[in-house]
Amino acid sequence: MPVFRRHRRNLVAVGLGARPFCNVGRLAVRRMAIKSRKARASKERPARGRSSRPKPSRPARKSNRRVSNSGRAAKQAVQRDPAERRARNRTLLMLSVLAMINIYVFVLRDEGAMLGLSRANSAVIGGAHSGPLAPLADPVPDACGGDPVRIFSGLSDLLPVSTTLVGGNTLRLALMDRGIADEEIDRIEAAVRSKVDLGLLGGSGAPVAIAMDRYGGVRALEIELAEGHLLQACRSGEGFTVRNIQHPLRSDVVVVTLTLGGDVSLANAVEQAGEEPELARVVAQQLGHDVDFHTESRPGDKVAIVIEKRWLGRSFHRYGQVLALRYEGAAGRVAYYRYKPQGGEEAFFDRKGRPRNRELLRSPVGWFPLSADARAMLVPTLEVVEGRLGAIYRLPEGAPIVAVADARVADSGEDLERGRWVDLELADGTVARYHHMMRTIGAMEAGSEVVQGQLLGLAGHSGKTPSNRLRFELWRTTDGVSKTVDPMLLTTRGANRPGRDGPEIAAGVRDQFVQDVAPRRRALETALR
Repeated sequence: MPVFRRHRRNLVAVGLGARPFCNVGRLAVRRMAIKSRKARASKERPARGRSSRPKPSRPARKSNRRVSNSGRAAKQAVQRDPAERRARNRTLLMLSVLAMINIYVFVLRDEGAMLGLSRANSAVIGGAHSGPLAPLADPVPDACGGDPVRIFSGLSDLLPVSTTLVGGNTLRLALMDRGIADEEIDRIEAAVRSKVDLGLLGGSGAPVAIAMDRYGGVRALEIELAEGHLLQACRSGEGFTVRNIQHPLRSDVVVVTLTLGGDVSLANAVEQAGEEPELARVVAQQLGHDVDFHTESRPGDKVAIVIEKRWLGRSFHRYGQVLALRYEGAAGRVAYYRYKPQGGEEAFFDRKGRPRNRELLRSPVGWFPLSADARAMLVPTLEVVEGRLGAIYRLPEGAPIVAVADARVADSGEDLERGRWVDLELADGTVARYHHMMRTIGAMEAGSEVVQGQLLGLAGHSGKTPSNRLRFELWRTTDGVSKTVDPMLLTTRGANRPGRDGPEIAAGVRDQFVQDVAPRRRALETALR
């Protein structure tokens, strides 16, 4: 029987003549034979001479580019320096904060946001605004209340404006001087003409009080024709309701004590004392040289005031003259007394006979009622624009802007940069500039005179400004060069505080002054104990 064995993937039969059993095996045997013949032939041939030339040497292998151990250690030491790591972390933190601020200002913020470029902001009139700095003095459709005497009852949120019909000043001219439109004046005259001859009002010296919205619309008006005789008009729909009131006049002198609560609201303190809302504005105006009740008052501050209360018949009408007042609180302790020295004008003096008034008020913003949430927003900040230093007062639209001193209107106008603006020239040559107002009250023509505390206009956002605010600047000229000075000069105390304005009581009559005001001084001290 034949025997098979595996050889190079072919099976070869051993025995029976060792004949391949298939074609594949036959081919394999043939290849093996050829290879064996070639091998024998190569052994029998003489060896050919080989070249003695040496093979080219392979270039030496370059070492890997690795940092030496010493360099690596130095680099790690530098990277692990704690001071450098802290500085780098602070830089990254600052960049992150700036990025977040930019995202808020230009993307998320309502005022001036990039998201607002795709839509137009709608103008809302009539109190639909919300927030701590909501607009003031919204128009009231029906301003006629139910009080038989007080035509301004319930209108404390409107702007109080006053004038006097002296000289050749007629009712129309007086209203025009307060920035009231001709169409509004026509409606008022048409209503008043049914009760009184308008020709008799001109030059009569009658005081006129007005409650006005921020757009210049008159909501209520009162003309005091004589003691106890009033002509009143209030807005009712598109017209005015007019009434002629005449009652016996009675005047009382009272001492009122106010204590600011945790909300630091002067209006709430007046309400808690059982008084009418307009008393808060009276107190703020009388103490405007010493304390700004929007930003400088604190919880627990106290005010005592000796004031007249005027009555028509059995109904309270309004507050009269302030005879004395005293303030004790975070901004200091002051007391003033109304007095008319011999040969001088009636004014307020402190206990030493020095005048109350100072060259500058503590703020160019008049008092207005505000919420406790808005109080922190009213603190002024400094802003520098192209080298010009100014104070920024963030305010609600319609907030009253007043003259900080007796002055002359240097110029006024409107442009794209400053919006509506007014420049006042003070007695010492200093120029006070007011920018971004919503509107001015009256013409504000160059050369006209204004008195300290007079209403100049209302806060707004005219010109280049992202929000409702007032920019206030003080300019002084030195050696022919005009430049801005620190506007916070208004709020300084001590030696740098603005000086007193007005004559002191003469030394020869000072003892008489002290004796005359002693009862009022004792009344104030007793009220604050």
